[in-house]
Amino acid sequence: MTADASTSTSALGLEIAREQSVLDRALARLDVLRAEALQRETESLRPTGGSPQAVYERDVAAQAAVNRRNDLDLAGEGVLFGRLDRADGTVHNVGRMGLRTDGQEPIVVDWRAPAAAAFYRATAADPQGVVRRRAISCRRTTVVGVDDELLDSDAQDQLEGTVVVGDGAFLAAVSRERTGHMRDIVATIQREQDEAVRAPDDGALVVTGGPGTGKTAVALHRVAYLMYARREWYSRRGVLVVGPSPVFVDYIGAVLPSLGETSVRLASLSDLPELPRGVRVDGYDGPGAVAVKGSARMAVVLQHVVRHLGGVKHVDDLQLDRWGATVMVRGGDIARRRAQVLRGSRSHNSGRAAFVAALSEVAWRAWQRRPQATREEPDDHEDFLGWLRADAAFRKAIDQAWPVLLPWEVLTALRAGRLPLDRLARGVLSAEETAALVASWSNGAALTAADAAIYDELVELLGAPPVEVEPEDDGWDEMAELDELARETGVTTFADRNRSAARKVADDRDYRTYAHVVVDEAQDVTPMQWRMLGRRARGATWTVVGDWVQSAWPDVQEVRDALTAVLGRSRLRQVELTTNYRTSTEVAALAARLLARIDPELRAPEAVRSTGIEPLLTVGEPLAEVDDAVGRLLDQVGGTVGVVAPHGSVALVRDVLRTDPRVSVVDPWQVKGLEYDACVVLDPHGIVAESQHPVAGLRSLYVALTRATQRLVVLSSEPLDSLL
Repeated sequence: MTADASTSTSALGLEIAREQSVLDRALARLDVLRAEALQRETESLRPTGGSPQAVYERDVAAQAAVNRRNDLDLAGEGVLFGRLDRADGTVHNVGRMGLRTDGQEPIVVDWRAPAAAAFYRATAADPQGVVRRRAISCRRTTVVGVDDELLDSDAQDQLEGTVVVGDGAFLAAVSRERTGHMRDIVATIQREQDEAVRAPDDGALVVTGGPGTGKTAVALHRVAYLMYARREWYSRRGVLVVGPSPVFVDYIGAVLPSLGETSVRLASLSDLPELPRGVRVDGYDGPGAVAVKGSARMAVVLQHVVRHLGGVKHVDDLQLDRWGATVMVRGGDIARRRAQVLRGSRSHNSGRAAFVAALSEVAWRAWQRRPQATREEPDDHEDFLGWLRADAAFRKAIDQAWPVLLPWEVLTALRAGRLPLDRLARGVLSAEETAALVASWSNGAALTAADAAIYDELVELLGAPPVEVEPEDDGWDEMAELDELARETGVTTFADRNRSAARKVADDRDYRTYAHVVVDEAQDVTPMQWRMLGRRARGATWTVVGDWVQSAWPDVQEVRDALTAVLGRSRLRQVELTTNYRTSTEVAALAARLLARIDPELRAPEAVRSTGIEPLLTVGEPLAEVDDAVGRLLDQVGGTVGVVAPHGSVALVRDVLRTDPRVSVVDPWQVKGLEYDACVVLDPHGIVAESQHPVAGLRSLYVALTRATQRLVVLSSEPLDSLL
């Protein structure tokens, strides 16, 4: 390990230990308060005599004691997550609940208290008297990480006895440079990010920028800022935060204790749909399958699927026998009514109820026109409709003309190859695309994130199944035959729906509309996933961050068009971050050569930090050399080492690598939004080829080459110059 790496690791360990002592003190005080609350709860539950007023007062005291104990139990998670060092020397530790010693000395300040407001509101442009803001990551009773932001570099000498770690350490270092240029760079970084964080939330804010410009940091801080600045509004309406990785979720959870409530939902794209119980998304789609499943054209294919399953085209005459009389409803009349209702239906299943009502009235008029009809009593209409709903012939006609379709059954039929996909996709997908779709679902393939978006689209197209009352058993023997039809085609009959556990009220789906939606790594949200997000954001405001140059999607314009469609007429603000303050100039120069190959018109963000260490490019046997390369990097840096390999090689790389908690092996998709102190990019030509699209493959490689903050090693079986 180098001297610099050792010093950095030692400084970080010292600061973690410093915050651990604060956490230990807070937890000890919390234990005392819990014991006191439990004692008061026990005492308040003792039997008491006297008047009803005395009993009432005892119950009130007991409830208060229980509430206090519950609050203290909740405070155990997030008891400490931040620290503010102010210019006047005051230090405030911030947590979920305010804690004081017996002598009223503050240990932790409640995050909602005025003294903690600067944790969410202070920025480099407006420090509000704060020199440093520190985010503290804890796992139960242990501090596992700290990350600083230097908000006032001119006052950093006042941080007696402590050092600045994390990204703040870099800003502190360059701020100390004697040249005005370096100070200008720091000011630019801080001003750009501050403007984005504090932008008005009256429409859509789209933040773009290359690797290392702090896009994710902007998204994180903007969530915290908005939730604090307009807590009542967002707590009432809700915020959806869609993040690319667990790192994103962990950080937000550390700085926003309100995430323990229902006002903020953190989710990945595959988590958004409410899949049937027991169904998990754990499959992998290759680039070819994702390009088809994620395209907006897939929504058109699904419309064709629903129309195909939506009912018979040629409707038979309906014969009704009642009280010895027979009436006939012509198939042509049924078909016309069906077409009328279909034109006005919001979804397939919602139209069924209207169709049942319309066909019932047609049948009633036919009954009234029968030759032996007499003057009807006022309640005859209701009696007839009640009889009609239980009539086997009528129910069979309804199920044939307008069956209930359930999204999971339809998706299962698609994935099992029970539908004529070649015909349904004709004119929308090419033969090659249809073949890729079929291949992705062959041999019982596991459900993927792209499949989850397809399921969500089906939920929208089909709507909630109608709640219908099971008629009494009339011995209709043909129901078993219709049940078999349901299993074979994905069409569900009336009887099947009412006997199935899937007919629970929980399946009556309705989307929650959030007040604000935050999307990180927006360039990799597919058009179908943007449609899924849009259904949860009707009337919402947005924060969208990403970099189109890093998109793995073959046609970037298709993704941008999908985003534009979702944003609709929202007031649009765009912010571009232009300064790369994490990737060294040496690594950035290599990535810039690849960027020029992707698009000569593109300009990389300006890298401002030099390590003096050039990337190491090696031609040989990547898999045989990767373990030695990782071992050397572990000695050279004090932090994490990432290995980025083609998806198909990840398992092999993990097998040959030594076990070390500082090492991660990921593919170019999983590495989105992440960074490492040192990075090994293994088989760059394989990364490009695996994407099955020349430009998209180069963009994936560009992502891989820009993850290292200190050292980069490229292991290739052929010269990298052929890609650059």
